[in-house]
Amino acid sequence: MPSPAEVVRALADRTASAPVPRGTGRYHYRRTSGWHQHTDRTTAGQVLSASTEFFDREDWVAPDGSGRLLITQGSAVVRPSGYFPPGGLMGDFLVATDLSSVTAALSRRMSPAGAAKAFTTVWLVQVVPPRLQRLLLLWLAERPGLVVEDVDLPGVVVSVPDSAFASTRQLVFDPETGMLLQIRNVEDDGATIGGCTRWLDSGYAESTESRPAAAS
Repeated sequence: MPSPAEVVRALADRTASAPVPRGTGRYHYRRTSGWHQHTDRTTAGQVLSASTEFFDREDWVAPDGSGRLLITQGSAVVRPSGYFPPGGLMGDFLVATDLSSVTAALSRRMSPAGAAKAFTTVWLVQVVPPRLQRLLLLWLAERPGLVVEDVDLPGVVVSVPDSAFASTRQLVFDPETGMLLQIRNVEDDGATIGGCTRWLDSGYAESTESRPAAAS
């Protein structure tokens, strides 16, 4: 039976079949959806109320950190939706083309326990073409504590411990292309899912009012 590291390296090989991001332009466009748990507590930790908040999100971000966010809950546009000047958004895109450069870049971005956050943040802030997907997966394969989960989800589920958040992040990958499909935050009780983010679309756009052109 392959080890978790071998499973992740196999996913890295499958990125050769991943589609090239659509569109052209300076803006990295991403569309995600998901949900997170919202809990109100007293200063003593007593739970006053708990609810699940669902969201749809679109991001347009240029390399200089300018762009637009559009976040909706149901039919309502919610904060921090709006237009942002240069530096207003995270435009520190990872453009490394070899594993040593990816390793150095992610090492600068992560705390000692934050490998999961460093890995997923790349997907959350930019378009990730297949070549970069492969390098990120090869980096992930070297992280300690990986577990391949037998979970009833459509994809290969790899758990990454993240003690900085007293939780585990489940990363769900497309078994055919190695693309990241979703993140699930598993609370420290091992049973509660505190939130989920799913990738619906990504590519390049000419402006904050346009989306990647459909494949011809």
